[in-house]
Amino acid sequence: MKESRKYEDTELENRWCKKCFSKTQQELLDSDLQMTGKKTKFLYKCTVCGTTIRMPKYRGMAESTY
Repeated sequence: MKESRKYEDTELENRWCKKCFSKTQQELLDSDLQMTGKKTKFLYKCTVCGTTIRMPKYRGMAESTY
């Protein structure tokens, strides 16, 4: 029951993993961080292999509107 609560609190995104060499579920580890600019990088962890990497977050709209 504790594990189900853990997954409800975390944000998951389908991102590219360099180690798995495919798109996998990536867990956002520092979700409390605020995006201050275009170059802000968030810490993601692959749910398959456990590799952690810093990547920019996906934007909801076109880059040209910023």
